Formats: sequence, structure tokens, C-alpha cells
Amino acid sequence: MGNNAKFRAMARKLAAVLLALVLICALAAVPAGAAYGKGTKFVVLGDSIPAGEGASEEAKAYARLIADKKGFALSNLAVGGHKSSDLLEILANDAEAKKAIRNADIIDLNIGGNDLLASNVITLVLRVVFLKDSSTIDPYIAEFSERFEQIIKQIRKLNGSAKFIVQTLYNCMEGIPLVGDAYEIAVTKLNAVYYDYLKAHPGAYEIADIYGAYKGRDGLVFRDRLHPSDAGHEKIAEVLTAMIDSAPKTQAALTTPVKNPDPNLLQKTGSFLYAAYDYLGYWLSIYTPWELAKKAFSFM
Repeated sequence: MGNNAKFRAMARKLAAVLLALVLICALAAVPAGAAYGKGTKFVVLGDSIPAGEGASEEAKAYARLIADKKGFALSNLAVGGHKSSDLLEILANDAEAKKAIRNADIIDLNIGGNDLLASNVITLVLRVVFLKDSSTIDPYIAEFSERFEQIIKQIRKLNGSAKFIVQTLYNCMEGIPLVGDAYEIAVTKLNAVYYDYLKAHPGAYEIADIYGAYKGRDGLVFRDRLHPSDAGHEKIAEVLTAMIDSAPKTQAALTTPVKNPDPNLLQKTGSFLYAAYDYLGYWLSIYTPWELAKKAFSFM
């Protein structure tokens, strides 16, 4: 073989190697989340938070914000007021819901708040605040933990390959003296269930740290002191979108709590009185005083 022929052969090999390297680099540059493009089947499960409560309109709810931005096909199966027992009922008997879950590319779950806060919530808060007895929360946590395990197993039985995200619960009463401290204890115990299960079952799902994303930030909770405001829904959408796009650095930045200075006694008193005024004002715009009193007693 002549020198020219040898040179051409070496050049072809070198070109092939360079082309291979370019292709590898190009593939490496494509984020894992790029697979979740238009038409991705996005299924949302849980209670009133994923159902969109607190948003001024359906288009402002976090699931819809994500679906519209990404072009996803959204199946929102969340129902306001649902507890873990209600979700288990859906997973067992709702054929359409099970079909949606089987076909899902991404599943988002928010459940647990009503298990703890919709039963004896006033009594629980009073016992934690005034008796310093946080153990009164533990039976509710234990019951939820058992049902949560069943939920995860049922979902993974229906769909073992979808990207599965479980959201932590934020402290809806953060910043309100006494009550906020009681809720902090309860929410911390509840969120531990999600982390403990994942620690025991690595890879079962991913955790969206909504608790951390809300921590120290004002304006994310609606006037009912339960659900996300429009800004709160936007924050949840931010965190979930970062996870879907596989951008862990962005996600970490989004969920870094804001550190606010500790308020003094005067500030605490003022914030408590304003929160009580605003809270009662909101509920009295919906119920008569007598209806509101009866509703309060139902939570004791």
C-alpha cells in the first residue's frame, strides 16, 4: 500500500473516531428529562393540594402549570378532602384511574395532610401547644404510615417504570405564634414517613421537598391557611419541573429554606392577631358564625 493510500486510511479512521466522540458528547449534553416532551402522560394523585385548591383559577394550579408549560397530557385524579384511605379505594376499584396510572410516564403524589389535620385537629394543636404533648400525634402518623406503604406498593404494582414523585407537606401555619409551632411538629413527623419509607426502599420514588421550598417564604399559602396561593402553586410547579428536567442543582436551590430573623414578642403578638383576623374573616365570608362554630366543634 502506497503512502497516499495509508494516509487516506488513517484519515478515515481518525474521522470516524472524531465523529464517534462528537456523537457521544452530543448525547451526553442532552438532559435526561428531555425524554419528557410533548404528549408525556402526567398523572397527579392525592388531595386538595394537587387538585388545585387555593389557586384563583384552574390554569393557576401547579399540575396545570406544568402540563401547559411542558405540553404534557394531564390526568389529575386528585380529590379535595381525600385521605390515604380514599386513595387506596381509588387504587383498588377505579378502573379508569388504574388505567391512567398504568400508562403514566410521570406520577406525582401528595397525600397525608388530611390524615393528620382533618381529625381532632383543634384538640391536637391545643395538646401540643399547651401540654407540650407531641405524642398525641403519633397514632395518626402510625396509621398513615401503614396506608402510605400500601399506596406505594399499589402504584408501583400498576406501574413500575414511571418517574414517581412524592411531595412533602409544607407548614401552612408557619409564622403564626403557638399554632405554627404545633403544626411544625406535626408536619415534621408526617414528612418523616416519606423519607423513612424511601430509606427502607431505595428507588421507590423521588421526594420533592415542598416543605423546604416553602420554608421562610411569605405569600405561598392561601387565606384559608391550608392550601397554596397562586404563588404557592407556582413554587410547587418550579420544584417539580426542575425534577422532571433532571436539574438537581436547580432543584436544590429552589428548596433551600429562607432564614428569617426571629421575631420579638411584639412582632409575634402582631402577627398572631393579624393572622387570626384574616383567617376568621376568610371563613366568615363562607359560613355564618353559627355554621363556623359547628364546623370548629367537628374538628375537636
